[in-house]
Amino acid sequence: MSVDHNRDVFDSARVAAAYVEYAGPTDGFLDRGEAAALVAAAGVSRGTPVLDVGVGSGRTTAMLRLMSESYVAIDYAPTMVDAFRRNFPNVQAYVADARNLENFADGEFGLIVFSNNGIDTVTHDERGRVLAEFHRVLGASGMVVFSTLNRNGPSFGETPFQLSRPTQPFTFSPKRAVTAAGRRLLDPAGVVRSVRNWWSGRTRVDDRGTWATAPLAAHDFAPFMHFTTVSDVRALVTEAGFTIVEIFADDGSIVEPDAVTSSADNFTVVARK
Repeated sequence: MSVDHNRDVFDSARVAAAYVEYAGPTDGFLDRGEAAALVAAAGVSRGTPVLDVGVGSGRTTAMLRLMSESYVAIDYAPTMVDAFRRNFPNVQAYVADARNLENFADGEFGLIVFSNNGIDTVTHDERGRVLAEFHRVLGASGMVVFSTLNRNGPSFGETPFQLSRPTQPFTFSPKRAVTAAGRRLLDPAGVVRSVRNWWSGRTRVDDRGTWATAPLAAHDFAPFMHFTTVSDVRALVTEAGFTIVEIFADDGSIVEPDAVTSSADNFTVVARK
């Protein structure tokens, strides 16, 4: 797999088209954890310059521009940036990689948001490089909000053949069976892609216990993502020089500071410089 395999995935026209469906001025949060995190950050960051990383086609743009008129969007996939510019032609947007923000000055922003588990598209070691760059371009008391997949949640270890997601009990219902069958009949090519991508990726799964890398079911198992744990994400953030304000589970609940594990699908982290 190439170093930038995930960039190639998200730069495809098919994936970019899927993201366009979720962009627009009326769209909301992906989950309650994201909503709670942005509310927590808004009190400190309102009115400060915002950097929206991994913006895709602009799902987060309207909500973040309500927080600040000084807003810049970046994505490392040119096709995504093209889609963003069609949706928001008068908003600053650039092709840029979170691992290297050389075009931005030290202390330029008051808030950085990296949503939709975007930080999970890079390797374990590169996650620290991303947060180091965020630390550099954030001003004093600047805030960062990012989401990240949980190795102990239901997105880790999924397969194209599953009857229920990992960590979640199987419950049969006729409606669920009809829906699952209908999706496969409507998109047989997607079924083939899913099986092919999962089969190819399964031999490259790297599970270290406190973190792992594995295929993600989204986009037909094409992305190969990083999955964290409570201890791993805490270490990542503090080693980058940030102080954790709060960690939210996807249901909006707070992951308590003394928690050693969680079954959340993902976490949204709020940290300050």
